[in-house]
Amino acid sequence: MSFTPDRFSTRRDTLALIVCLLLSVTARVAPPAVQDSVARAISATVLAPFLWIQGEAELIRASRGRYALVVESRDAALVTAFLAQALQEENERLRELLALSARLPMEHVSAEVLHQSAPTSGLMVVLAAGRQDGVVPRAPVIAPGGLVGVVQSVTARSSVALMWTHPDFRVSAMTLDGSVFGIVAPHGADGPKRALLELRGVPYEDRLQPGTKIYTSGLGGPSGVYPRGIPIGEILAVAGELEGWSRTYVVRPAVQPASVSHVVVLTGPAVDLRAAFSRQEP
Repeated sequence: MSFTPDRFSTRRDTLALIVCLLLSVTARVAPPAVQDSVARAISATVLAPFLWIQGEAELIRASRGRYALVVESRDAALVTAFLAQALQEENERLRELLALSARLPMEHVSAEVLHQSAPTSGLMVVLAAGRQDGVVPRAPVIAPGGLVGVVQSVTARSSVALMWTHPDFRVSAMTLDGSVFGIVAPHGADGPKRALLELRGVPYEDRLQPGTKIYTSGLGGPSGVYPRGIPIGEILAVAGELEGWSRTYVVRPAVQPASVSHVVVLTGPAVDLRAAFSRQEP
């Protein structure tokens, strides 16, 4: 009689089962001392690799738990530090705004800038102050650093301000001593050049050095002009010249509108503001 592989495997499994049952019964009826010795021997030999693997798995699980706690604590600390820094910067800007408000010799109203996602968000902003607060169209908008723009339209509780980045923005400008005049407009039509201004129409014989401060001149007629003495920026370099007639200068703006969260809207009769801003300059 011959044995097929399947029948041989079945008999082998049966024999192994019988051996295991006999060992179990023997271990069950053996004295406790013998049971302990056998258990230690099996743990030290047959079960040793499995016990080691189990121990390593527990260590890995515990390490992962500690790592997750460390990552969570780190993320919480980073968020706290970021919020604290942002809050400190916001407080500094508000203190500067309050200091400027205390120095201004004309009527004004403070307003929050309501940044909105819109195609014109880089050119115009909504202010949380309107007709009820005394804001009128063509009222100048300033920040502690200097000129931001001008109010274009007003509702009862809000207003829309056109910033100096807008292509239509223009303002009559001068040097601090009033010896040189020109017209300030955005430098370039679009792209990164919009972050700069240019001073146009400077007489050819008047040469301005880099670093020269430029202010509003207060000229332009009686209807809502910018008061004299608001900082606009400083001269960077010559942008172009018309031989024998005039020069155009590139101007670094005193205020970047994108970084402004609160502004001051000037609502009273125009006066010279050079003294209000000169106190904060080094």
